[in-house]
Amino acid sequence: MRYRYDDYPVDKDFFKLIALDMDGTLLRRDKTISPRTKEVLQGLQQQGYAIVIETGRCPRGVLRYADTIGIDLNQTYAVCYNGAGVFVLGQERELSAVTAPGSAVKEVAALAHACGAKIHAYSQDRALLVEDHNVYSQKEIDHSLSPFVEVDFAAIPDDEPIYKAIAVGDADKLDALRARLPPEIHQQFAVMRTDSYFLEFIAGKSTKGSGLQQLCALLNIPAERALAIGDAENDEKMIELAGLGVAMGNATPELKRLADVETLSCDEDGVAVFLERFL
Repeated sequence: MRYRYDDYPVDKDFFKLIALDMDGTLLRRDKTISPRTKEVLQGLQQQGYAIVIETGRCPRGVLRYADTIGIDLNQTYAVCYNGAGVFVLGQERELSAVTAPGSAVKEVAALAHACGAKIHAYSQDRALLVEDHNVYSQKEIDHSLSPFVEVDFAAIPDDEPIYKAIAVGDADKLDALRARLPPEIHQQFAVMRTDSYFLEFIAGKSTKGSGLQQLCALLNIPAERALAIGDAENDEKMIELAGLGVAMGNATPELKRLADVETLSCDEDGVAVFLERFL
């Protein structure tokens, strides 16, 4: 980290795209968006900045906050599934996608079960796939607002396209699973911890960085003219790719090390405090 939020030399004309993580960044810890942040995003979009929501969520999991985000969602983009899908948010229109075959997810499921964990996954064909209503998968159902199907992961089609699979369970079980993953799993997926009880497997080694890169190419905006703000492990590649990476005050130590700027925490309107200087 080279700058504090209040001493970064702002160039309002250079950046064209603003990419924002959701949880712990755009959202406060109580999962709300402050009126101050909403007002700043509205002003930035009116000035012509491309606004991008970068998240592990599916598009509907972002759209549940549509009213509180308060911007034109037909002019807003979303990098979802931690980088595996790029969408026009208001239309849920997919611009690009990276998927893994069901055969690879079967292997993830078998490994998870051997460690006492469960999985659920997002299918390009069938939305959210769950094996049962364990407490962690139920949270996904409740928070995502996605349609869901109960499946036996040992029996899903080998060619079913999957954006990402999520192993869920107690932290020690996920630690054991991550330690036992064979090299071929790491060749097919980006593996990252997004919560103490979530270990994610994102197709094609996709990340928020690769999703942002794909969107920048589609919009003909050089990545160095993108500004990205985040707080967690799954934001690291996005922060590294962007021309300006901003860490929240509540970010991990590693993300703060990678970022160019540190702003205030999500509960102190860190996004708004930094971006107000671009209005």
